[in-house]
Amino acid sequence: MEEEELKQIKQTLNDLTVKIDEKIEELSKQLGNQWREKRIYRREIGENPLAYMAGAFVGGMIVVI
Repeated sequence: MEEEELKQIKQTLNDLTVKIDEKIEELSKQLGNQWREKRIYRREIGENPLAYMAGAFVGGMIVVI
């Protein structure tokens, strides 16, 4: 009986390890995508900062009004 329980425990641990590895891979991909998006956004702002400042100003004025 103990041997069967050990097999079940090992199988459960193996299943959990696989799920954890999959989740870590998924989170890594999401972080990579977010990092790329932020770099692109920063580059766009750096290329034309006045346009973004004007947009923020107009957006602020709309909120105030």
